[in-house]
Amino acid sequence: MSARPLPRSRLDNLIPPLVDGHALVALVPATGDLKWATAAAWDVARAAAQHGRRVALVDLWIEDPTLHEVVGLTPSEGIVDAFEYGVSLTKAAHEVDHVFFIAAGAYTAHPGDVFGHERWKKLHGGFRVEGALLLLYLSAGALARLSAVPDGLIVLSPDGFEPESSIGQGISAALERGIPLVGVVRERWTPEPEVPAATPRMARPAPPARADGRSVSRRTRPAVVAATLIGGAAVGWVLFATGGESFRASGAEHRAASPAPPPQRARPTPVPTPRLDTLPWTVQLAAYARADKALALVDRLASREHLPAFVTPVALEGRRGGGAALWYRVLAGAFTTRDSAVLARAALWANRVTPKGQGDLLRAPYSLSLAQTGRPDRLRARGIPAVSWGSDGALLVGAFETPDQASLAEAQLKRAHVHATLVTRTRTRQ
Repeated sequence: MSARPLPRSRLDNLIPPLVDGHALVALVPATGDLKWATAAAWDVARAAAQHGRRVALVDLWIEDPTLHEVVGLTPSEGIVDAFEYGVSLTKAAHEVDHVFFIAAGAYTAHPGDVFGHERWKKLHGGFRVEGALLLLYLSAGALARLSAVPDGLIVLSPDGFEPESSIGQGISAALERGIPLVGVVRERWTPEPEVPAATPRMARPAPPARADGRSVSRRTRPAVVAATLIGGAAVGWVLFATGGESFRASGAEHRAASPAPPPQRARPTPVPTPRLDTLPWTVQLAAYARADKALALVDRLASREHLPAFVTPVALEGRRGGGAALWYRVLAGAFTTRDSAVLARAALWANRVTPKGQGDLLRAPYSLSLAQTGRPDRLRARGIPAVSWGSDGALLVGAFETPDQASLAEAQLKRAHVHATLVTRTRTRQ
């Protein structure tokens, strides 16, 4: 994989021409040093905005958002509040160094709903019409679930990254989806010699926002709101003004995204109701374009870490209407609580199974339970990503956040004449 190096010291010169013409760009860390990555993300945003281009930076690292700390802001309403509670993006935005910043916002138990929200496609189109730039700071796993397909991908890693690493594989999956790799932001042109690591520097640190005495609660309305967004100054850029939906003030969102009927998908039935004793929480580690690669990781987790894992087939839209492509997500573990999943992910980091910072927590309580039992080998040979579950020979396919998400796998099983029932995973087989 050939990647253009983008040293932080030269971002002011390199970034503007590279993102010219792009409306949506993903900023994906490929390092466990997330403090360095957040500072680098701000450097990219400032560089893109330095010549007057309108730039918005959104923190989609929902599990542990820290972008606001780089510029001295306190947690506030953000993108989760906008998508789940209808808060205006204008109210959530802060102008810092000519960049309109939107924090992650309130905690959500369903981050997948935020990533997969159809509103991203409309925002993408609106920013394109206005000639503005939307930067999303998110993990490779979150990028795989984003409903919109970015115009470019910028990797953040102080010493570059290895394509064969687990994070590198996630980035490779994004490239196979049709997202161009713009470059890799790193600390210098070449990797640092083997010396004790220095504290990552922060180029052009921003002054902290002035406090106004209000509460610092994460659900509190932010004190500093971008004046240009409220007043619609500077050629009428009201990109965040809402009346329940973004771009309504300028009409850009509706001009950019013409109505299209949603794809028809069969709804799996029956739909079981999750119970208190279910094992809904899991950790998404990777996504592959081939089922055999995903199953290989599942088998490694089972044999080396004694951790059950699932393969979930999903259809992801290609770049610019190129049609949907089939991907296979690997979700590790089945836990009763979110805290248990957090501890398991920390163990995977400690054992170097996956780099620190990788692994999205998902509440995915549903699986397809197959009527047949035994070893999954023959089913896998037929393209069915079955995995063993429990000690009685049960076989499951996938871990799904909603019953609708299981429809693709259910259709695949029906074509193979394999009977399956949508169930919620429990400690003992029902």
